[in-house]
Amino acid sequence: GLVQGGIQSLSRAYFGRLVPVGRAGEYFGFYNMMGKFASVLGPLLAGVTALLTRDPRLSILSIALLFVIGAALLARVPRDAA
Repeated sequence: GLVQGGIQSLSRAYFGRLVPVGRAGEYFGFYNMMGKFASVLGPLLAGVTALLTRDPRLSILSIALLFVIGAALLARVPRDAA
């Protein structure tokens, strides 16, 4: 919770630089929808992992997997696009 606000503002600013001119409403609508989806997917994934493995500590690995996937997708974005 300590760095959540800073990370969110940085992600919105970076995303804003990637959005094509004149399509900000469409792209930020999608951005917000994905945020809502993530607020369901993360806890669901952690809960299912804890249920299947019977170890709630292992559920953090499922969340870490989402970060790895996100980093891999972000690495594909050309630097000059921002």
